[in-house]
Amino acid sequence: MAFLGTLLILVVLVVVTARVLLGGDGAAAPPAGQGSSSALSTTTSSRTSAPPSTTASSTSAARSTSGAASGSTSGSTSTAPPKPCDRSKLDVAAATDHTSYQVGDQPKLMLQVTDTATAQCVADLADPQVELHVYNGESRVWGSHDCKIVPGTNKVTLLPHSPVRVTIQWSGLSSRENSAHSEDACGPRQTVGAGTYTLYPYLGGKAGKASQFSIS
Repeated sequence: MAFLGTLLILVVLVVVTARVLLGGDGAAAPPAGQGSSSALSTTTSSRTSAPPSTTASSTSAARSTSGAASGSTSGSTSTAPPKPCDRSKLDVAAATDHTSYQVGDQPKLMLQVTDTATAQCVADLADPQVELHVYNGESRVWGSHDCKIVPGTNKVTLLPHSPVRVTIQWSGLSSRENSAHSEDACGPRQTVGAGTYTLYPYLGGKAGKASQFSIS
């Protein structure tokens, strides 16, 4: 009996010891592992999310600044129209579509104006401001304002160093200057004969560089 009692006590001690050992490894490890995993995940999430937030803010600010600068420039350009041209900065010259014609032709005579300044400007290139005269030696043969002047304005924006031409087709008939500006008062008109002719241009009364052509 004493032997059996001693054996029973030994069995109970072995079972209790095994449970204690198994309970320490199996129950405590998972929470510790989850806690560690959770802490690592939070740290990683924090470090990962912070830089994108900063980058997005920086990018947004850069785009906002760039857009405001572009808008300001665009607004400045659209709300500030070019100024009237400085007459002293305009280069005025005569030109023709050909250098020689036949008697009876209708030459295309032109006034060419060039803005020699560094900024664009606005010039009135309407008929009252544009005038062409044709001379044969010292004799005045024809003038674009002799028979008629078309009233009005024609505001044209001139770009720096970009020539603009105003073309007037000449009938090839002579005319004389008159104050009435009517077909009846600028005659008698005759077909211009062969010879060498000089074309003089005027813009707003300012004389420009003359050009020559011939009729044969």
